[in-house]
Amino acid sequence: MKIAIVGFSGCGKSTCFKAITGKTKDEIESLDPTKPHLAAVKIPDRRLEKLKTFFNPKKLTYAEIIFEDLPGFHIPHIKEIEAIMEVLGIFSGSDPVKDIERMDTEFLLADLEIINHRLPGLLKEMKQGKSREKDLECKVLLKCKEFLEGSKPLRNLELTPDEEKQVRGFQFLSKKPIFILGNINETQKSSEVVKKIDDFCNGKKVGCMEFCAKLEAEIADLKGPDGEAFLKEMGIEKPARDRVIDFAYNALGYITFFTTKGNETKAWPVKRGRTAIEAAGKIHSDIQQGFIKAEVINFDDLTACGSLKEAKKKALLRLEKKEYEIKDGDIIDFKFNI
Repeated sequence: MKIAIVGFSGCGKSTCFKAITGKTKDEIESLDPTKPHLAAVKIPDRRLEKLKTFFNPKKLTYAEIIFEDLPGFHIPHIKEIEAIMEVLGIFSGSDPVKDIERMDTEFLLADLEIINHRLPGLLKEMKQGKSREKDLECKVLLKCKEFLEGSKPLRNLELTPDEEKQVRGFQFLSKKPIFILGNINETQKSSEVVKKIDDFCNGKKVGCMEFCAKLEAEIADLKGPDGEAFLKEMGIEKPARDRVIDFAYNALGYITFFTTKGNETKAWPVKRGRTAIEAAGKIHSDIQQGFIKAEVINFDDLTACGSLKEAKKKALLRLEKKEYEIKDGDIIDFKFNI
């Protein structure tokens, strides 16, 4: 999962990047400000440590989110990512609602430009010969164009599976999942401006959270007991990266499943609602292509039973077909034949 951190100049997105990724001040200052900055962050999950007591692997592999801090508000860089984290510089005194609307407008215009560039060539191709695929592509692009011209992002447009397939390759920005990070100062928590953003985002069904990047970046510089003591003194339950990751997971609709093979137990992020065969493809295309069945037990069931042997006695370890919908905490052994 790759998330782009975007925002207008002065919003503090690079400070957010530092706080979330744990980069040191020297590391941040050594980066080229004209290029995108990438950092992989392990997703904290206590269930992995618990699974170690059941399967005794030599290696635990946490799921990761890649955060990308983009230079300025550069549209081309955003296309290759899966989701967008919009940073608002609330501390700077700018109007955060207007900033959200400005970013939305930029995304809508970029998507309209793609459609307007594609349609003339597509219509020419259709005149040269009938094609069901071209006809469907034209219809869905016109449908998207009308929606965008109504100032509505494509993430809110309902499309059929066939229509989704047609637009997937365009990488429309307004179709990507987003969530809002309100960068506040230490005195703005739960202020009227924060409430205004909450109300605005709730109306648009977009997740948002407040975040004091300057403070969190200072916390990220503290290691070990000093960091833990400071968090306790400030009344902060979790450090920045943990809270942002939890929020991103929920806002973007992700859950975690686990695999344990040989000496490795591994966590995998997957979109809620995905099937067993889709989850198999996350691991390897060969597993997806040769899928037979999935042997599944949920983490909660396993821990309640106390052992895999006891879980088998209670028939909680079961075989599922490719249509099975993955649940958060599922431990899966994929049976396949290449």
